[in-house]
Amino acid sequence: MRKIQQLSSILLSVIFLLNGCVPHLVKIENTPVLTEHEEINNPTEVLPSLPLSTQTSVPQEATEITAGPTIQPTLPEYREFTYFLDAEKIATYCIEIPQKYILTPLYLGDYYMAQVLEQKSLYSISAEDATINPLHQTEFPNGHPAGGVEIAYPWYTYIISETPSGVGGWNLHLVNVEDGSNTVVANDDQFDSAFLLHISYSLQPDTLYLSASTFDEYEILSSRVYAIDLVTKDATVIIDSQDKDTFMSFISASNGFIVIENDPPQNEYARYLSLFDLSTNSWVDLPQTYPASVPDMEYPYIIWKNNKRFDNATSLTIYNFETGESVVRELAGANSSDPSISNGYIIAEASTGKDNFRNSVVLYSLENGDTYAIHVGIHQVGMDNAYIDNGNVIWAFTTLASADNYSSYICNLPLEEVFSNAVEGIESSQ
Repeated sequence: MRKIQQLSSILLSVIFLLNGCVPHLVKIENTPVLTEHEEINNPTEVLPSLPLSTQTSVPQEATEITAGPTIQPTLPEYREFTYFLDAEKIATYCIEIPQKYILTPLYLGDYYMAQVLEQKSLYSISAEDATINPLHQTEFPNGHPAGGVEIAYPWYTYIISETPSGVGGWNLHLVNVEDGSNTVVANDDQFDSAFLLHISYSLQPDTLYLSASTFDEYEILSSRVYAIDLVTKDATVIIDSQDKDTFMSFISASNGFIVIENDPPQNEYARYLSLFDLSTNSWVDLPQTYPASVPDMEYPYIIWKNNKRFDNATSLTIYNFETGESVVRELAGANSSDPSISNGYIIAEASTGKDNFRNSVVLYSLENGDTYAIHVGIHQVGMDNAYIDNGNVIWAFTTLASADNYSSYICNLPLEEVFSNAVEGIESSQ
């Protein structure tokens, strides 16, 4: 599931609030006792480092892979379909939360864990009747949820920032749904990183992988990837980069591999991606062309957008490192978000039809390449963080036409419904 754009969630909060789009708070019924988090487990005083032969983020002797991976210069043709989520289907597959801006919904059975923007906190939202109740309070006086929601059941993560800008204190929480524990497993003091853009993490069934970098202005002092055991909460260095020209800024892990975006503090053209094999502590060759950024992976696939880090995504590369094959695909619609992988599909939010707002969830099948746009039939909406869980597409969207009268919806739409009732073609808003 997508890592989610930690700083962008914070900045969205600021923009939303400064424009006066905060309604009066509503009464919350049946308020439970707020969850208390446990104290952080400090890592060992001297964290272990790798042998010098593996202490670099620049690939050295690459592990052998199947021969001849090349990026195809021509784009294959795929079938495209649109599923229209009209008012009747919204009433069937979505729940409405009036006068609330909902972000990062995470489906946990009979409720969703989500950020309620106006109240700067994380709430449970009933999947049956949309009743909202406090779930996780912020531990800073002016704290803000900052995205970073990932799940590997029964675990999930979220991050709290001390400031809306993402500069200053932050706490990374690890929650166990089954036993109710909530532990701060990383923070700015522990990893000496006071800016959210300088950390990234990826949650796996038994390990949380965290990258953290430190700086003296533009000089890189350190850049490391840690493995945090989900049971003991102990942190161990697994990659200690000796490359002082780039830092490890964005990571995604799957099946014993970590794909890493290496960013230069000043020189955009020095940005590159690398792939690390945890079983051999070695780097694997990852063919790429510039620009390449925001990677994600779901074994054996690695994807990245063929754009600069903060530019809109227009195309992506799909690399299968078992076969060595790479394919370039244009992204459907306009104003696409950064693509991610979820349970066999690449997912992005984009605008289709005549609306320039991101009104569609777009699915790209890794199996056959077919593309499906789930088009919301409401004018001026904003989509947020779609992913696939147990054969359903889950996401939130908010109506944006009125600053005083708006609603958010959380949708839980079966893939089979999409495939059975989609019509051929995707209309671009461009």
